[in-house]
Order: sequence, then C-alpha cells, then structure tokens
Amino acid sequence: MASLVLMYVYFDSNNDIKAITPAPDATLAAGFGSATFPLSDVEMFMLGQKNPFDFTVKKIKRIGGESYVLVKKETHINITRTLDNYLMKVSECIEDIPILKIMTDVSTKHITMYLDQTYKDIYKFGADEEKEDIESFINYSDITLYFTRKNDPYYLLHTVIVSPRELFEADKMSIPYPEYIDLSNSSVYTRKVLSSYGYRIRGVNNGL
Repeated sequence: MASLVLMYVYFDSNNDIKAITPAPDATLAAGFGSATFPLSDVEMFMLGQKNPFDFTVKKIKRIGGESYVLVKKETHINITRTLDNYLMKVSECIEDIPILKIMTDVSTKHITMYLDQTYKDIYKFGADEEKEDIESFINYSDITLYFTRKNDPYYLLHTVIVSPRELFEADKMSIPYPEYIDLSNSSVYTRKVLSSYGYRIRGVNNGL
C-alpha cells in the first residue's frame, strides 16, 4: 500500500493560499495559518493545471473536530490560446537573450520584469503576421509566475501575476516581495505564452 503524502498549505487572514510546501516551514508559520492536504489535492497547483489564487482554504467544523477543504472561488474564466498547456521552467542560461527577462534582487527584495526592446520594435516595424502574434500576447489574460525552490516545482515559494499589456507598455515592472521569503536559491515556472524567457538572481551572494 502506498504511503499518504501530505503537503502543507499556508494561507492568509482572507484564507487565500500563499504557499505550498512538502514540509513545515517555521518562517511561513509565523505569518500565516496552515493546514495539511494529500498531495493529490494540491498537485493541480504544482503542475500549473489550476491557479491557487482561484481557490480558498475553508475551515469545516465537525463533531469530531475541525478540518479544512479547498474551495473554488467564484471567478470569471477567460478562455485563451496558449503555446503550451503545462508549466515550463524559465531558462537560467546567461548567454540567452530572452523576450521576457525576469530578475530577482535578493538584497532589495524586488522582482523586475521587462520585455526585450527588439520584441517591441517588431510590433512597430515588423510584418503583419509578427504584429498579430504580439497583439495576441498583449491581449492575453494575466501571466502567472511561480517562484519555487531551485529546480523543485513542488516547493512553491512565491507567486506573481503580471498583465501582458502593462508589461508591454512599461519600460520595466518592479514588484516587491515580502522580507520573509528567500528567493536566493529559486527557479521560476510559467506557461509558455512567449517563445523565450530568462531568469537571473542578483545579490551579494550571487555575484551579479
């Protein structure tokens, strides 16, 4: 008989999911409530099949005690085209020149994102077919970036949601993340909406 694998789900005062870990995390426990769920109940989030922001943790009171369940929020669903229905790991190769560059600065606790200028220039001067592809990206629903422990998509550390239109119109987007989150040894996973992504970590211990 296979053993039951439990995952720890941390949630805030609004019962929104903030992190999912395979083991207790003292730092997360200091700021959030927690409950354990079988891996089968949360695997859909780790594989990118469902967005944790679309669910809430609900406490159920029973005669024998309390338990927790994951409940889907009432949200409007946008059906859009993607290049891939599954999550991909963002490249960390420093030689690559990706369309979307993602950088974590562990010293300032900010995540910065910006599109390559060549990609924007194609929208102005490229062929009609190229412009149509970029227009599809601009009108795409929000992109979710999943920051996990290094090379471990099952250990979620932080999530960032980005508007493609805002990202395209801005020179860059810089978003702070909480002090208690350590992204110094992290990877990023996301859906393949663009053909190339790049991720780098900057900080005193990273030499960048």
